[in-house]
Order: sequence, then structure tokens, then C-alpha cells
Amino acid sequence: MRIAAVLLLLGWLVVAAVMTLTPAHPLPGQVVTDNATPLLTIRIYLDNLGSPFWVGQLIGNLVLFLPFGLFGPVAVPALRRWWLVILVALAISAGIETAQLWIPDRSADVDDVIVNVTGAMFGFVAYRVIRLVARAPT
Repeated sequence: MRIAAVLLLLGWLVVAAVMTLTPAHPLPGQVVTDNATPLLTIRIYLDNLGSPFWVGQLIGNLVLFLPFGLFGPVAVPALRRWWLVILVALAISAGIETAQLWIPDRSADVDDVIVNVTGAMFGFVAYRVIRLVARAPT
């Protein structure tokens, strides 16, 4: 089980790196700007829940880090502590956003970090629920 989790986690790292650390190709007229104001972009998400673009951005950022919270604790036993999942997800996400400052047509956004860490915590909650269900007597 642990080997499978390690492989899934490594696969996630590769996919996440390709998705976030390669130049983007925005649509004509689409503005790409950095955001250092917490909750500014999240507010845009919430104000535009009828927009497939903004909902996709929100869900994409949540789902992007969900595998880390789900497979991380199985692959790396130290990550079975919720606060370590938060710290490591925070470090990885902040690293990605910092790197995006220098990648063409990418934007660094503090709200991406917040949503990514939230996604990792959703994954961690799913991991804990699965463990509880698996240990429950039948």
C-alpha cells in the first residue's frame, strides 16, 4: 500500500509541476496579474459562481492539492499529523506561486496558496475517514 501511495504522490508531483510551472497561454484579452492581497481572488470566485471559468479556477486549485493530503500520509508516515500536512502543503504551494513570478504568462496569487492548502486538508480528511471506515468492525 505504501509503495502505491509513494508512486501516486510522485505522479502527483510531476503533474502539479507541469500544470503550474510551465508558461501559460492566456486567451486574447485575458489579464494575468499577481495578487498579494489575501481573499481578493477568493472573493472574485464567490462573486462569480455562475461563471464556468471562475468556478473551474476554484475547483482546480482545490483539487490540485487534494492528492497530497490523501496520499501523503500513506507515503510519508510523518504526514499523518494534520499540522504537518498544512505546513508542507503551504511550503510547496508558496514555492510554486513564488516560481510563477518568473514564468511567462503566469501569475502568483496568495489566494491560490490558501485554496491549495484547503484542498490538501480535504484530502487529509478523506484519508482519515477512509482509515476509520477500514478499521470499523463489519
